Parts: sequence; C-alpha cells; structure tokens
Amino acid sequence: MDVITLVKNFSREALKFVSAGAPIVEQDEYERRLNICNTCEHIKGNKCGKCGCTMSVKCKWGTAACPIDKWGPVKAK
Repeated sequence: MDVITLVKNFSREALKFVSAGAPIVEQDEYERRLNICNTCEHIKGNKCGKCGCTMSVKCKWGTAACPIDKWGPVKAK
C-alpha cells in the first residue's frame, strides 16, 4: 500500500473520530475488535493489510470500522 493511500485512510478515520468527540471504546470492545483483527487473513504485524491502519490504535476509536465489515463503529449512548 502506498503512502498516499495510507495518509488518506488515516485522515478520513481521524476526521470522523475527532468530529464525533474522540469516543474511545470500552476495554472489552477493544479486546474483541483486536482479537478479530489478530486472527484475520489480512493482518500484517499490527497493521491491517486492507486499510493500512495500526490496529492497536484503530480498534480503540469508537467511530472506526473494519474495512471488510468484521466489526463496526460503536453506537453513541
């Protein structure tokens, strides 16, 4: 994945996250997401092979979603 695509993907996710008030998921949801990612065929170390995001960060963001729909954003309470 090229650097421009990585920057675009991160910028899009960061804008959603900040615009929503920077919601962080609960620890159990973070662990659930990370476990899904860690068993995914597209994981490359701590990075997603589809979007290029660092999963230890992306899995904490309440607005984030898996690019292949294995998990989605957390609904606001």
